[in-house]
Amino acid sequence: MSQGIFGVVDFSRVIENPEELASRAGQFLSAGVQGGTAISLSRAAHYILGMKRNENGFFSRQTQVAECRNPEASCVIHGGIYNYEDLLKELSAANMSCNGDLDLALHLYRRHGAGFGKRLNGLFTIAVVDHREKAFFLLNDRFGLSHQVYWTVINGRLFFATHLKTLLAFPGVTREVDVEAMNLFLKYSYISSPWTIFKGIRKLPPGHLLRFNRGECQVEPYWDFVTPQGPALELHEAVDAYRSVLKKAVARRLGQNSDAGILLSGGLDSSANVALAAECATGKIKTFSIGFANAAFDERPYARTVASHFGTEHFEYAITGEEIEDLPQLVWNIEEPYFEFGLFLTYLGMATARKEVGAIIGGEGADQLFGTGGFAKGLPVALHFLFKKAGFLNAAKKAGAAFKTNYFYDHDNLAFKFRLLWNRATDLNDWYFYGYDEHELRFIHRNPLLAKVPRLFQPESLNGKAEFRDVFLDTQINQDLRHYVNENVMVKSGRMADALDLDLRESYLDADVTDFLVSLDYPLKRKGGLADHLRGRVQTKHLHRKAMEGLLPKEIMRKPKQGGFVPVMIFLNEKEKREKIYQRLVNSRIIKEYFRVDVLRNLFEQYETLQGKKIYWHNFHNSKANRILFLLTLDIWHSLYIENDPLEAKVTSLSDFLSQ
Repeated sequence: MSQGIFGVVDFSRVIENPEELASRAGQFLSAGVQGGTAISLSRAAHYILGMKRNENGFFSRQTQVAECRNPEASCVIHGGIYNYEDLLKELSAANMSCNGDLDLALHLYRRHGAGFGKRLNGLFTIAVVDHREKAFFLLNDRFGLSHQVYWTVINGRLFFATHLKTLLAFPGVTREVDVEAMNLFLKYSYISSPWTIFKGIRKLPPGHLLRFNRGECQVEPYWDFVTPQGPALELHEAVDAYRSVLKKAVARRLGQNSDAGILLSGGLDSSANVALAAECATGKIKTFSIGFANAAFDERPYARTVASHFGTEHFEYAITGEEIEDLPQLVWNIEEPYFEFGLFLTYLGMATARKEVGAIIGGEGADQLFGTGGFAKGLPVALHFLFKKAGFLNAAKKAGAAFKTNYFYDHDNLAFKFRLLWNRATDLNDWYFYGYDEHELRFIHRNPLLAKVPRLFQPESLNGKAEFRDVFLDTQINQDLRHYVNENVMVKSGRMADALDLDLRESYLDADVTDFLVSLDYPLKRKGGLADHLRGRVQTKHLHRKAMEGLLPKEIMRKPKQGGFVPVMIFLNEKEKREKIYQRLVNSRIIKEYFRVDVLRNLFEQYETLQGKKIYWHNFHNSKANRILFLLTLDIWHSLYIENDPLEAKVTSLSDFLSQ
């Protein structure tokens, strides 16, 4: 069952009925313990800290707050610290004793202050109460690998938790939909921090620190990406350094008992994990792959090649589309509206692995670290750079109004693709095209004034950058990494692992790996300049490919990138189920409250006309299926979290939900 932390802090008043508060807050994490790890508590007059935590193969993990006795401060941790041994050597040299990572965190806090998170390499959310200073600090790792953490302040009292179910159990925490956050979901498939689906509740962004004293909160970053500096490495030097740092990251994630499997898609990144693990592991590696019956989308043959080459014990699962029946359970676990097209790929891969192992190593973030994710080989950024340099950007944005007609939205043709490219090039906030853009949101909202979407990407950060490589690096960091990886990919992976009680370990998002890759000069990661991006002739992952030469089978080195594409249309293959979904949505409480049912009926009718037609571009059909599944996800979430208490709601199959 789920692990996590929670707490209440109020330095101005004594917390009354602390036992009752702690009991209510721990209700979700306590469910299904039955002899497993119980919740560990630390409390005094002005605070309550709770933690449920397992060792998960790392003996340095302290699972009881009482194990850490420090008169100056108290601490709880969710997640793990991978460079514990290295930091322990520093403390030993300073004659400081340390029995585990709770002790370590407090020693580092005392020596380095609240920004001690910079020293940590791992996935973590850490809460510290400083008794002497009467201050509270909450911080999470740079990628949000551990978990999203929610917080709110009510009458000068801070409440926080790694799970919304826990936070909502506190008295005074209200449940009211934040419409702008809902629009974020409908556009991007997820809700980015600091927003949450609830008004008055916030998420702590990855790599950030929350300070609380005197009844007020301050949130600020404690870490930022480094930029290229110093002399550039020669390719052979970079290859050796990269192999070394990535191998160490994989070794850390294998754990002290090497009880970790590996998600294997058959692509370059996951295959590299297997190759390096084979050099580190003491026993036989277990690998897990997900595929499809349709060979056009199935990468399992490549995964089998890698598994055979390295002699792994290999497991597979083939997606049929029937897995959509689990959607209500996934929504309940994720806690906010979320439907990214890779959701079921991740969920089913981890569910398959959970039957065999307690920890899993993933390959998330590699695309984005090398600049190959989110930007269709960089063409939109290249066009954006040209438009801006020529002084044509504002005119290009205005010209985009001509494309807001049905011809550019409703047909599987070149015009649809052209509109998407134009939108992405003129406004980098339009990079994700599987959801509803602002034009569509204004059309479906009952009140168009409620269709506002917060702008996640601030193009002002590109001002003053005269070189294309600098613009590309900025967009890579601020969009691909800060938003797509931190707020989307890791939320999906982290929540699925949490729901399955699986310890998630990401090798490419190791602090040493990310620092090394982001600091590298552009030519080592991508071969090609502005003209090459415009022509689509860029060699991506240049360093990664060079580093894997001689390690991976030639078939893997030559294979084209697929990137975990999931044809979500298969989840809507059954006509009878589609009709039940349509019927449910036009009668949904939240749908009728915010959206025009007549417009949605037209949307459903248009989707029916696509059935059986020849497919020109799969992404067109995926985007249309997503729009329906977004609304269905929103309706399921509203039923579980607004119309019912999520801790008491009956979570059923999708078919049973549609029959209610």
